Amino acid sequence: MSQLQGSLRFTDLFLAQMEEKNQLIIHIEENNTPLFFPGSYRPDTKREALLSYAEKAADKEGIFTDSYPISSNMLQTSIFQIHGDRRDVYLGNVLVLQTPTGYKKLTLLQDITDSRKKSLETGYFYLFIDLLGILLLFLSGRWFVRRSLRPLEETYQKQQDFVAAASHELRSPIAVIQMTADAVSSHSAEDTRLLSVIKSECRRGSALIKNLLLLASAEQREWAVRKRKFEIDDLLLSLLELYEPLCLSKNGTLQLRLPEEPLLPVSADPELCLQILTILLDNAITYSLTRPSRKILLRAEHCHPHTLVYVVDHGPGIPDEEKEFIFERFYKSDKSRNKKDHFGLGLSIAITLAKIQGIKLGVQDTDGGGSTFYLEL
Repeated sequence: MSQLQGSLRFTDLFLAQMEEKNQLIIHIEENNTPLFFPGSYRPDTKREALLSYAEKAADKEGIFTDSYPISSNMLQTSIFQIHGDRRDVYLGNVLVLQTPTGYKKLTLLQDITDSRKKSLETGYFYLFIDLLGILLLFLSGRWFVRRSLRPLEETYQKQQDFVAAASHELRSPIAVIQMTADAVSSHSAEDTRLLSVIKSECRRGSALIKNLLLLASAEQREWAVRKRKFEIDDLLLSLLELYEPLCLSKNGTLQLRLPEEPLLPVSADPELCLQILTILLDNAITYSLTRPSRKILLRAEHCHPHTLVYVVDHGPGIPDEEKEFIFERFYKSDKSRNKKDHFGLGLSIAITLAKIQGIKLGVQDTDGGGSTFYLEL
């Protein structure tokens, strides 16, 4: 347009370069006579048809084929859009300039089909990326939610199992107490024996409730952990003095084996360690002194950087498929169902007391049969 206003002549080379470089259709008329320029850019729709569509678009804005400026030096349309016969799209503009001899008319069209197609492809691509991102966000969110809910579901299931098992264990002593109390009222001659049964069942119920409270406190981290350096061999000697008479009364033996070199002090809570080892010794006495060997061994050794304490028995042992369950609450193998004084809480309390101190409690088979529990300090 600037060239048209300032120059009187155009070369075919200039017009051809402009068309090819910018995908243009340039049509110039002077006093209704077209400039003799066949055009170098070949659109999908014929040039004559496109120019006709451009004239119709200009007509809608009041610039007709024979229009020329009267009150001003120039008439110009807004930038309009036209469509070709083969889904091709063009931006257009019509300019009419007044000249001393009449007027000049410029119809300028630019093919935007490729750029429009690229814009649509880009839009579709980003739409696909957005939808894919939303899908991935949904799937990842669903995965994270399911993963975060899984511990809650497991906790809820454990709570249900805990309540069911506790109810089962408490029902037995209460039922015995009730029946015995009824019997006392009708058999006065057996009052002493029946009252002893009531006391025994009360002790069982009290022990169960005490263990439940102990376990709940440990799991809620309400147990005060006082870790310090102490001599583990002194603790083992105290356990030997405490449990050796009990083992002898059951026609069994309790032995303590310590290494020749002094054991290094360990860092833990001595009271909690004593509680853990007491639970392990109680289980060993219950399940192994009825066997022919009738022997329990307390053993300690230093294995850098840890000190290992073992409670070794030669009882019935624990099958491999049950080893992962023995530390669960109320778990008892079939072989020990007849032990009324044991509720299946001891090892659960022991593993909890070990965890809150950050020490390891495990079990392995004893050579020749039996179970060996170990504490890694």
